[in-house]
Parts: sequence; C-alpha cells; structure tokens
Amino acid sequence: MEYIDVYTRDGIPTGKIKEKHEAKLPGEYFRHVLIIMKTADFPVPGEGAGMYIVQQRSLKARYYAGKWDMTGGGVRSGETPGEAAVRELSEELGIVVKPQDLKLAFDLKI
Repeated sequence: MEYIDVYTRDGIPTGKIKEKHEAKLPGEYFRHVLIIMKTADFPVPGEGAGMYIVQQRSLKARYYAGKWDMTGGGVRSGETPGEAAVRELSEELGIVVKPQDLKLAFDLKI
C-alpha cells in the first residue's frame, strides 16, 4: 500500500498522511512529479528544434490508455520530488539516474 503526504495550497506539510487512493478532501494538496527529458544534443532555446523523450501509456491504463505522455507520478510519503523522479524513471522506463542528474524546471501549484 502506498501513502502520500498532505500539503496546504502553499506547499506546507500538514502532517497528515493518506493512502494513495483514498478520497481527497477540499483543501488537501499532494506532490506529483512530471519528468521532461531532452536529448543530450538539444539546442539552447531559440537556436533550433530539439527532441524530447516521451512514453506511450499502457493500453491497460485507467486513464488515457495508449496516449503519449511525459513520465511522472505521485511523490510518496517521506520521499523528496527528486527521489520520486528517480523512482518513476526506473519503474516506468528502466532509466537509471541520480537525483543530482536532474534539474528542477518549475514548481507549479494548482
């Protein structure tokens, strides 16, 4: 069973932990990572087109089966977003990276 930490709208931990699939209440927020991977030879912005690495969702996926998507997933309780990104890349694509190999592009609160 997976657990997730509950946060306020401002990203402050509430101290609550919920089971991953437990109903979310209004005012409860959770961390999620989205991993955007570029090819190593990706040009700097404004200097040509680059290529991104995407994955096709499983045909058995509950949502958007067979659609193309970026890799990502929920941040487990006690896990940092960097640790979650490393875990998701390994689980979903078999790609092994270290947290220090990753660069935070943005932190979006919705």
